[in-house]
Amino acid sequence: MNSMKSFLKSIFDIRKGEIALTLLMLSSYYLILLSYYLLKPARDSLFLVRVSSEMLPLVFIITALVTAPVVTLYSRASRSLKLNRLIIFTLAIIIVNLFILRWLVQISSAWVYYLFYTWVSIYGVLTTSQFWLLANAVYNSAQAKRVFTLLGLGGIIGAFTGGQVTSFLVKALDVGTENLLFICMVPLVIVALLVAVIWKKKTVSEKELQRSARHREPPGEKLGQITKTIFRSRHLLLLVGIIAITMMVASFVDWQFKTVSKAAYPEKADLTSFFGQFYSWLSMASLILQLFFTYRLIRFLGVGGIIMFLPTGLLLGSAAMFLFPGLIAGIMLRGVDGSIKYSMDKTGRELLFLPIPLEVKKRTKIFIDMFVDRWFRGFAGALLLLCTLVFHLTVKEISLIVIGLLLIWLTLTVFMRKEYLNSFRRAIEKREIDYSRLTVQIDDRSTINALINSLDSPNDRQIGYALEMLRSVKNVERVEKVVPHLRHESADIRLDALKVLLEHGDRSHMEIVEKMLTDEDIEVRSEAVHFICSRTEGDTLEKLREYLRSDDPRIVNAALAYLTDYGRPEERELVDEELIKAAMRDISEEAELSRIQVARILGVVNKPEFSGYIEILLNDKSIEVVKNAIECIGRLKRRKYIPWLIERLTDRDLRANVRKALADFGTGVLGTLSDYLHDRAVDYNIRKNIPRVMKLIPEQETVDVLTDNLDKVEPSLKYHVVKALNSLRSVYSELSFDHGKVEQVLLNEIKDYYEIYQILYSHRQFDESPGSKLLKKALEEKQQYNLERIFRLLGLVYPPTDIFYAYQGFVSGKKVLQANAIEFLDNLLSRDVKKYILPILDDVPVETVLRKGEEFFRVKTRTREEALERLIKGHDNWLRCCAIYNVTANASENMRKLIHDAQNDPDPLVKETAERVVKRFET
Repeated sequence: MNSMKSFLKSIFDIRKGEIALTLLMLSSYYLILLSYYLLKPARDSLFLVRVSSEMLPLVFIITALVTAPVVTLYSRASRSLKLNRLIIFTLAIIIVNLFILRWLVQISSAWVYYLFYTWVSIYGVLTTSQFWLLANAVYNSAQAKRVFTLLGLGGIIGAFTGGQVTSFLVKALDVGTENLLFICMVPLVIVALLVAVIWKKKTVSEKELQRSARHREPPGEKLGQITKTIFRSRHLLLLVGIIAITMMVASFVDWQFKTVSKAAYPEKADLTSFFGQFYSWLSMASLILQLFFTYRLIRFLGVGGIIMFLPTGLLLGSAAMFLFPGLIAGIMLRGVDGSIKYSMDKTGRELLFLPIPLEVKKRTKIFIDMFVDRWFRGFAGALLLLCTLVFHLTVKEISLIVIGLLLIWLTLTVFMRKEYLNSFRRAIEKREIDYSRLTVQIDDRSTINALINSLDSPNDRQIGYALEMLRSVKNVERVEKVVPHLRHESADIRLDALKVLLEHGDRSHMEIVEKMLTDEDIEVRSEAVHFICSRTEGDTLEKLREYLRSDDPRIVNAALAYLTDYGRPEERELVDEELIKAAMRDISEEAELSRIQVARILGVVNKPEFSGYIEILLNDKSIEVVKNAIECIGRLKRRKYIPWLIERLTDRDLRANVRKALADFGTGVLGTLSDYLHDRAVDYNIRKNIPRVMKLIPEQETVDVLTDNLDKVEPSLKYHVVKALNSLRSVYSELSFDHGKVEQVLLNEIKDYYEIYQILYSHRQFDESPGSKLLKKALEEKQQYNLERIFRLLGLVYPPTDIFYAYQGFVSGKKVLQANAIEFLDNLLSRDVKKYILPILDDVPVETVLRKGEEFFRVKTRTREEALERLIKGHDNWLRCCAIYNVTANASENMRKLIHDAQNDPDPLVKETAERVVKRFET
């Protein structure tokens, strides 16, 4: 295992912490493709022997019609269900299906083989799609660029193994083709177990996952709008045309190959074995092309050249099939199609999408997957049926049709070569390529040259954009074009240029980079130290020691910044008390920055002798120094500073930093935060910010603590608690919520709503005095907040997105949207919940709502005094104040007693209001 890890790390850019996960992912994809290539030869041979090659076009049409809806349903399910559970559940269904199909093939009825052929085709699309969904969930975009190529190679090796195993089982061990279905179940069971382990080891947080899922999910758009977008873009039109012809040619070539194969191997076992061997070596050919030729050819020929390989190879293969029809020509034709399509041509097609704006790319890819692929595969099947069953064309004659399609394909690629470069230049000018989410390496020489040439632009933003993209490019030969930008007036551009040199530069750039150690921007200086250390031969400690002992504080700060951001443990050991003291005593123009760098480095160099400096920095006159000192506390997790941090939650300038620092303590700080949250003696502004801290700790314990506080805090704070829970629920799907507790709090909220409704109804008896108007306004605001909390609580039990849109529809003020929202909730909510909620949402008479409140919760408020008494005894301090203020001198003795008692209320505003009203009584 260790030797395997070492091999992977040396050949591919697999970094520390990724090796175990990548091996698991590699094994999963290997087994998925292995299982598919056990089934694929069985599918083909059983159909050709039990039905006939003449009916292949019909099964092509059926497969095209059925595959897209199934994949669409799966895609929708993946957006609403937890991915790991969905994959395991899908695999379980597939295994059950294999049992059923194995039993059905004994019937030997034609419909069974149509079903089996279609099922295996869907299986291939579905299992690979869900694997790449999983891959996007466990790797971020930067990791994807480095790892996905390796995963793809693992799949190819799995396909090779599957084909070889199939041939061996059928020929050497005399296993029946039908029994391959049983054998296929074994790798699928292992894959299910691996997925469970992979999910636990994933490196991408749920927040990143949800964010990337939102990036991947295209906005709803009608087919007509997408079609207009495509027809307005020459690039997209050519791209869709190329893919459409590719789909059609693939269907024709597949039919030709299988027809000549059946003629050469009429026996089922022989045909299965042949298909196994062929698909196996086809995968190996694809692997060799991908490993040794694809990226070299892309650098040499560019995207425009690489996309011509497949149609040119197929043209030669089709000519051979026309001149010498038979198995050898069929192997050549299908071999070219299968090996180049999934290596060179696939990479070329991905690069063709590069200049397209991200949102347009999403919609276009969906259109291609859902319609272009489906329609043109189906159309090719229909055309084949016409050619074979009506016109009785032979394999040789079909080659002429294929050659005609290939000539159209080649013509489109000629136009695309020029259009690609034009589109790429426009995309750079408009900064439409999101380089942070690219999962393909840019190796095309013409593309790299276009980026390099963009560095001559007078537009600073375009230069910065090109530099950022060049960082993700391999083999930048014209790196000298970057060097002049090290002297650019913009610090951001100087920094980006340095980062490009860090990726592609060498020791020849040391002299110019060393001059940047005194740059006015600290990030530029830090990156300069990073470059120098990365290019210094031998030990870098002496070089760093020299910088840290420099008389120039700019160089010292640069070295400290480098050590904080990039330093290795042995390098950070160079930081001692003498260095810290010198930085703290700095009185130059760099003085504030020196203290900032001290605060930052103390967060990563945890030495007891430095503790005193943290307290000094926390009391610094510079707000930026204090912010960095607060971050230092969070990194070091020094618990003695927790009370100090909590007290600073009222400081607007420091609040965000304090919340982050407190969250860095993890679940260990939840108990303290909870105590502050429900302690009414604590400043309200502190308590209000505590749920915002808690939501930054995405753990089950956080959910439990927040849920426990739902009924312990006053309504105004409950809003912030529920809001924090909503954030956790929407971002971290693995967290579980106590539905019983939430529903109990929900019922209390609904009860409060009915009470407010009745009080507002009784408010008709109030006069039009300023106090009465204020109370009415407060009640209406309270009702709005109450309604929002009801919906937010529903979002903790039901799908958050559904509840959000229902709430938006209801508060929109538009009757149609309100009616739709109520109808949706009527179908979504359980009977026990909706019977309480729908009466307050629906357009029903006031008397009905009042009667329901009394029926459900025994809420009954009929008079003005009853309403005021209920509010004064309530938990909302602002409403209590408004109600107390509305008590008049002719109030009952019971009401007067309530007012007198309120003079001793712990809330200062309630107390002050009560005292004023009592004075009013006396006068």
